[in-house]
Amino acid sequence: MTLASRFLLSLLLARMLSPAEMGQYGLLTATLAFALLAVGLEFYSYTLRELVPATPERRARIIADQMTLGSVTLLAIGVTVFSAIAAGWFPARLAPWFVVILITEHISLEATRILIITWRPVRAYIGVFLRGGIWVYAVALLMFATPSTRTLETVLVLWAFGGVLSIAFSAFSLSDLPWRELKGYRPDWSTIREGLRTARPFMFTAAGALVISYVDRFVIDIFVGRDALGIYTFYSTILIGLLSLGGSVSHQFLPKVIAGYAAGVDAYRGALRSFLWSMLVLASGTVIVCGVAMAPMLSALGLSTYGSHIGVFYAMLPGIFLRMLADVPSYALYAARSDNHLLLCNLGSAVVSTLLNVLLIPVYGIYGAAVAGGIASAVLFLLLVILAIRIMRKARREPANRETVGLPTDPDMLYP
Repeated sequence: MTLASRFLLSLLLARMLSPAEMGQYGLLTATLAFALLAVGLEFYSYTLRELVPATPERRARIIADQMTLGSVTLLAIGVTVFSAIAAGWFPARLAPWFVVILITEHISLEATRILIITWRPVRAYIGVFLRGGIWVYAVALLMFATPSTRTLETVLVLWAFGGVLSIAFSAFSLSDLPWRELKGYRPDWSTIREGLRTARPFMFTAAGALVISYVDRFVIDIFVGRDALGIYTFYSTILIGLLSLGGSVSHQFLPKVIAGYAAGVDAYRGALRSFLWSMLVLASGTVIVCGVAMAPMLSALGLSTYGSHIGVFYAMLPGIFLRMLADVPSYALYAARSDNHLLLCNLGSAVVSTLLNVLLIPVYGIYGAAVAGGIASAVLFLLLVILAIRIMRKARREPANRETVGLPTDPDMLYP
């Protein structure tokens, strides 16, 4: 239902907002994705590994340290936002809601990760639905019932409200931890510094992935305009939903890939083969269905402005197809502890994406952005495949007894 809400949201905003407002929404969500990375600093990649073996008292202290770091980074981001307002770089009317959403998204996202790692996945995904799904359905009902609410501010208000609901539910779910034991507790800054050192490569890898997904929006806004960005945002919102679906399915295969690597090369290759065929079917099926259904759907909904640029959507499909398939070699490298290879692949593709967007968008507009995204996705996929093949060949020459690794804790950090 949360994934379906992203598709609904893109159609809803296209019907209720102007392309320029849709473009502003696209910039806001892209900025939010980078701001969340800056606030969280991928610190969870350290804390979640510490949470698994910890006692309840130790878990409460770990979470308290993470809350302290989050408070400091949120303050820094808040100062940055208000400095951007003073310089005229950020719309003042949206800034308060942006800050509120940033706070609620960060807290609820970290709470979801903690619930998952402490073996409460059902509660975690109820929180996900409250944070990212239920408010979209509420917005749809409200906008259809009350035309005066068809504004971007309405979307942001209910988005923030969904985050508050998720935080409240997560707080209730974590209330069994011994929080009273923290009375008089002071943050362990040495542990926080150690965690930041551990999280550094993960932060750069996540930054590379976000650049591939969102840098095109900023370049389009600069060189083409806000209306064109609105059209591009509409299509990219739908395709990011497909990417999220692929990520959620990929995550189910990851324990098998990790266990296969620990068991030996034959089991490793077998797990990857099953993973590849499953993702190939999923990616092919969803891309074909979307390609066939998009034009009739736009015609039925009367979205002629977006329908006149449907070629952009078709040009974006190959890139999303490759991004979905890229999970297979990416998880193969993760299982083999090739974190540096993952970092290099993502950063290299981010550089390619940035350069191509800057070169192609001024000449070809949003079609240039679609082509740039496709080429960057192809580069990422090919680099990952080459390195994964090397890892598998190396694994054949090594003993079968290998140390297992934990799961990557966040398969989906993308926002519409």
